[in-house]
Amino acid sequence: MPDQRILVALSGGADSMALLNALLMLGYNCEAAHCNFHLRGDESDEDERFVTDYCREKQVPLHIKHFDTQEESRQKGISIEMAARELRYQWFWELVEKMGFHRLATGHHGDDMIETFFLNLARGTGVRGLRGMRECNEALLRPLLAFRREEIEKWCFQNQIPFRTDSSNLDTAYQRNFIRHNILPEMEKLNPSFFSTMQRNFKNIDDVWQVFLNHMEELKHQLLAREGEHMLIPIRLIREHPQREVVLFEILRPYGFNGATISEIIESFEGIPGKQFFSQNYRLVRDRYNLILLPRDTEEAEVFYIENGQGEVLTGSLSLRLKQYEVNKDFKFSRDPQCIHLDADCIDFPLKVRRWHQGDLFRPLGMEKFKKLSDFFVDEKLSRVEKEKVWLLLSGEDIAWVVGYRIDDRFKVTKTTKNILEIRI
Repeated sequence: MPDQRILVALSGGADSMALLNALLMLGYNCEAAHCNFHLRGDESDEDERFVTDYCREKQVPLHIKHFDTQEESRQKGISIEMAARELRYQWFWELVEKMGFHRLATGHHGDDMIETFFLNLARGTGVRGLRGMRECNEALLRPLLAFRREEIEKWCFQNQIPFRTDSSNLDTAYQRNFIRHNILPEMEKLNPSFFSTMQRNFKNIDDVWQVFLNHMEELKHQLLAREGEHMLIPIRLIREHPQREVVLFEILRPYGFNGATISEIIESFEGIPGKQFFSQNYRLVRDRYNLILLPRDTEEAEVFYIENGQGEVLTGSLSLRLKQYEVNKDFKFSRDPQCIHLDADCIDFPLKVRRWHQGDLFRPLGMEKFKKLSDFFVDEKLSRVEKEKVWLLLSGEDIAWVVGYRIDDRFKVTKTTKNILEIRI
């Protein structure tokens, strides 16, 4: 709608200049955003001067941002093209949010969409990357997708709209340019109507994609179970699915896992449990029967101290209530793992609360010998994720309680106990 404020990505090329002018002719309230990537020396600066002069003449507010694109590419280990794409879209969306634009409009056209198709085909992105672009994707507008590059340039000439030609568009060292100059002309020799054929292909692929998405939503309901902060994916159901790699990829893709990692996860089904896989923000553990997905946290390495035996304390994610009193005839020893009774006179304050470490030993209640915590966890059949969540309560350097599981025999209540320390989770 013309009353909406639109941010136009303006490079100075024919497509973005045509887009800006078309929107202005239709009465839209537009502002422009120009990126100077400093990749073409003086030519990049000339582009900036060109769009600055043009926007001043048309009284279009202009936003300009300078980027060290080569340094971004080097630091992230990605191509110059990918670095430029990430930089510009991050900035564009920051402007949209900060300045309250309703839409971001880009000058992508039909030839861009076909070039992207072949790029994604070569990269192996799967069906998702072959669908083509959408004219309207939430706040992103691409109004020129139905038009060819030559049609847009012709319209600019007819309407006396100036534009600049990027000399790097001829450099076939860039993947997109290689496709543009070497592959697409050959495809048009095979099929003179290749452009319109591809437009139909994009429509068909998108229809198939929508059917697939609906099926995936049904599968997610069947395959994903949430338990607290983590999710479980039954290995058996993934293993038995005829398209298990595609299904698992679509389940885990929103959590940052790529196709190569998905293949490794499936290969791990034949190995022993415990292997872990990581994305930027999530961790996947291959347990005995399930894949366990949970957020990557800063391993809670903090040590917390409890100064006395009264009151409620919060130690990390653990809340404990402590009470100290003398033994009386009504006392009954707790058999609830969430509530323990210790001999208070055996306890040295401050108590320490921390996560367990490899090599930790304690004497489980009823035993005379020490046992490794790792062996105790095996006996308790704890999964790797469950083990990582275990807290210990220590008196001095001695484990008094494997919290929620077992107290140490050295701190138990006996017939000679006079004072009780009660701790409840």
